[in-house]
Amino acid sequence: MSEKVKKFLDKIEKEYGSLPEDLHITRKACALVAISNGKIIMMEEPQIHHCPLFTSLFSFENLDKNTIEKKFNKQVDDWGMFTCKRHICDEKIIVPFGASEMIMYALRRKNIDAAVVVCEGAGTVVTAIEPGVVQGIGAYMNGLFYTTPIPDIITSIQNHKSIVLSPSDAKMDQPEGVIQAFQSGYSRIAVTVRGDEEDAFYKIREIEKNKNIKVIILAVCNTGISKKQAEIIKNYSDLAWACASKNIRDIAGPSALLQIGMKIPVFVLTENGLDFISSYSTDEFLMRKLNSAVKKHYVTSNRFTEGSIKINMGRFSVFLYETEKLPIGTNDEPDPLI
Repeated sequence: MSEKVKKFLDKIEKEYGSLPEDLHITRKACALVAISNGKIIMMEEPQIHHCPLFTSLFSFENLDKNTIEKKFNKQVDDWGMFTCKRHICDEKIIVPFGASEMIMYALRRKNIDAAVVVCEGAGTVVTAIEPGVVQGIGAYMNGLFYTTPIPDIITSIQNHKSIVLSPSDAKMDQPEGVIQAFQSGYSRIAVTVRGDEEDAFYKIREIEKNKNIKVIILAVCNTGISKKQAEIIKNYSDLAWACASKNIRDIAGPSALLQIGMKIPVFVLTENGLDFISSYSTDEFLMRKLNSAVKKHYVTSNRFTEGSIKINMGRFSVFLYETEKLPIGTNDEPDPLI
């Protein structure tokens, strides 16, 4: 747990006399948000005031405490998030280049055989049999920094043939989740890791080596990370979401083999990452062979030149381009980049 989250918990405890039994901490616009019994009880000041993804999903132009609360209320009403009414399984595509969408497709097409993700009220979850569980959990999930058990969520996850790592305390531990997946008989595993969880990247690669398995690390929730953390992501992850991170763009971006999207790009950093992302494309062979190309590539929904190749990713038509270097930027990015 980071010092920032510890201080936020101390502030909650001071405000309320003790920490609520039902307490979850997420982050919106680089501001920590505490939720208890389905209501926001404390929120930091947002540090980001424009995000193209936020605008497209919720039709709010500006990010402030008021719009963040409206977004949260919509998530509770529509998805049951942070409550006993949580929707666990869904296959609707929400974000064109989202981590949960990509993992769901990889599971569905048997490119991986298990995924390790996190869910509020449950902590670390291992899922394999129902691909829609990954999307149900992750479609609207921002970073999760603290959570306590919600029995109905845990039961629902288990009813969907998935494993909750630690039902008694909803522990979030992605390396332990990878071990649990291995012990459950899986050897091709995708795992989401927050960008600030430095030790998790090291531990997962050690587990991968020691157990002789294949692990795809998806580095998510990277807004606000340090240069050191961006270097770790560049060196240890297979895919990295830029979020509102200048450090990810500047440090991981140039090392990418493929950039997916432009406003909030996803950087594919390894050949294993290319193999993983191939499941999300209608042209799996094309994605896999990019590692042998002399030039780098990027994918965007915009058609700039006649030299592009049209493909589908998920349910979206996009265009594949060659480029001399990455990243490729755009005017409409999260502001400010931090």
